[in-house]
Parts: sequence; structure tokens; C-alpha cells
Amino acid sequence: MLSTPENYCSAANDASPTATVIAAEDDLIRYLRQHAELIVKGAYDIPADWRYRSQYHLLLALGRRFAPTPRPEGLIGMPDRLCYSNSAQYAKEHQEEGLVYAEGFALTHAGLDFYLPHAWTVRPDGTVLDPTWDDEPGRAYVGIAVTDPRLWPFDGGGILQDFDRMLPVLRDGFPHNALADLGRPLADGLAQGQAPTPKR
Repeated sequence: MLSTPENYCSAANDASPTATVIAAEDDLIRYLRQHAELIVKGAYDIPADWRYRSQYHLLLALGRRFAPTPRPEGLIGMPDRLCYSNSAQYAKEHQEEGLVYAEGFALTHAGLDFYLPHAWTVRPDGTVLDPTWDDEPGRAYVGIAVTDPRLWPFDGGGILQDFDRMLPVLRDGFPHNALADLGRPLADGLAQGQAPTPKR
């Protein structure tokens, strides 16, 4: 289902998440699938030649699971509610360490349990370094890791949330080699069902 797309560039991944994290990721993937199915049932008028019906379909086709890890000692959190620009800026400042910008949906900290559109950075081993949220065990991250800094939303808004950025991606997909083969495929640990296929 999620063989490496041609626009991914490969990198090592040896993150080994706990059963709690995998269960949270599975729930988040089910949430994305439910939204994708609602869009299909709603029969939204999407042009036939568009690559994906919605950001949910895109994430189910290209998304990866990213393992949360504790925040490095000394990292001071960046401003709340600015996750897209925070993550783009942090990835830019730490490119020499192999960090890349990532975006998708994440589970908020324990006790709140909301799935929110979110952005973070990803290390070469596929683990999360979140410059906006304090990491806690059990948080789930599902999204895409974007290697091309020209696509990073330094001004905020996100790639999959900002209307002007999202529409070209839904219509045409990502440029060749724009996404990193980091994290784990969505099929790893998913309890049941298949993701809706992208509209071709």
C-alpha cells in the first residue's frame, strides 16, 4: 500500500516506538481515514485529474508515522500556535544535523487527546523533534517530511492547511524528491482496514 513513492529520498530509520505510541498512531490514522471517507461520501466536486481529493487522502497515501522523543536538554520551546513557522525555522537552523520540516496531524498531550493539524521537525532516524510542543510519551505524529526548503512555510500557514499552498499539491502532488523517506509506513501496526486510495 505504501511503497516508497518516487518523490521520496531514502534515509535510515531505526526508531522503535512503544505499544502505547503505536496504538495512538493507529487511532490518529483512523481519524484521518474517517475524514477522507466523509469527503468521498459528500461527493465534493474535485476535478478528475487532481492527484488527491483532500489533505487527508494525501496523508493516507504518502504519510508516515514519526516516533516522539523527549525534547533535548536546553531546547526552549518556541511560541505556541506558530508550529508551521517554528518548525520551518528550526529545521533551517539545524539542517546540518539532518533535520527536516514535517507536517500533518498530531495527538496533543495526555489528558487533552485532540488530533490537531501540526508541524514539527524530523531527525535522520525518523524521530520527532518538536520545537513548539513539549514532548511527552504517548503522543502520536503522522505526516510528511519535506526535504525541499523552498516548500517550508516560514511565514506560517502550513503546506496542507494554507489554501494557496495546499491546492497545487492536491492537484499536482509534490515535486520529485521533495519528501524524505523517514518515519515508518502507515501500514506498520495499523489494526484494520485500508486507507482510501488517492484520486487519480
